[in-house]
Amino acid sequence: MSILPLAALLLLQAGAAADVTAKPRALSVTVTDDKGRPIEGLGPEEVAVTENGVAREVTRLELDRRPLTLAVIVDTSQPMSGMYRLHMVEPIIQFLTRLPEGTRFTVWTTGDRPTRIVDDYTTDAAAAAKALRRVFPQGGNTLLDALVEVSRDLAKREGERTAVVVVTGLGIGFRNYDRQQVVREGQASGATFLSLQIEEGRVNPGAERAGMGEVESSDYEYVLGGLADKSGGRRESTLSAMGISVDLAKLAAELRGQYQLAYLGLPGVKDPKVKVTVARPGAHVRVGSPRT
Repeated sequence: MSILPLAALLLLQAGAAADVTAKPRALSVTVTDDKGRPIEGLGPEEVAVTENGVAREVTRLELDRRPLTLAVIVDTSQPMSGMYRLHMVEPIIQFLTRLPEGTRFTVWTTGDRPTRIVDDYTTDAAAAAKALRRVFPQGGNTLLDALVEVSRDLAKREGERTAVVVVTGLGIGFRNYDRQQVVREGQASGATFLSLQIEEGRVNPGAERAGMGEVESSDYEYVLGGLADKSGGRRESTLSAMGISVDLAKLAAELRGQYQLAYLGLPGVKDPKVKVTVARPGAHVRVGSPRT
């Protein structure tokens, strides 16, 4: 029987120690095909994970079947009045009927001030439809404040599967929180953030310079893009409100294609950079922030 050289033995012991100290991590992964449809039936053998460029062991991958708790935020500011009833209300109602089975949702509006128009989380799309149809767009867009209030509410639901869907124009808005704080609050909630921006409502740059609002187009893009990136969510945009229905169908598919993935992370890494690849042709993968 051969005896391993000391150097080789030490390397084996170091590898074993590394395995012992590997830090279990979990994250949310969304997988859709090139047409935005959810990809189901993935197994751990079809997924590869790297953390800070180092391949890691996948210990679990399963479709997220946990009941979803969802907040829908709708821009009902005055600039949206021309398209709200004609192009927004019905597609949002249809979106609510396409959510994963058992989803409980609430609806907020942002015209003039953040307002919760569905009192509690419900599965009743008809009640939400009635509430949306009673709204009359007014005032400025208070989306950033609404995101903070919604994030704080969802943060209380620790351990639950939560998400936020935003449908907004980019018109003149008002806020009490700076954009960095909005992103921090959203990230702390643990929710997945998805948004649809309607370019037709984009703020006039001249209005920004004239001080007619406190929120610029770049603030919307910073917040919605940052929240999507950090949560593994999605940000869509449409040039016209007539495209809302198609894009909301993509967001509903995104929520149906979420997986829970667990892997062994590198020891001592506080802010891991994670990349997930899937061995399916045309697969698009979005990854949320890892959690221990």
